[in-house]
Amino acid sequence: RIITGEVLRVEGNDCLIKEQNGKEVRLHIDITTMKARNIEPGEQIEAKVDDQNHALSILSAQAILDRRNDKE
Repeated sequence: RIITGEVLRVEGNDCLIKEQNGKEVRLHIDITTMKARNIEPGEQIEAKVDDQNHALSILSAQAILDRRNDKE
C-alpha cells in the first residue's frame, strides 16, 4: 500500500508519519528501502510499504513533483 503524509520524526530506523487523515503510522526503514536521500521532519512524503509497515521506497513530495514535471 501507499502512505502519504508528513514526517513527524525519525528515530533510528523508524519514521513516524502523520497521514493526511490524521492517523500516525510508524514505518521501518533499512538499507533495503529505496530513497533518494535522508528524510527530515516536516517533509511531505509518499511511501510504499508492505504488510509489516516496512518502507519499500520513500519519495519526498518535491521529488514526486520533479518526476511528474519530467514527463511533461
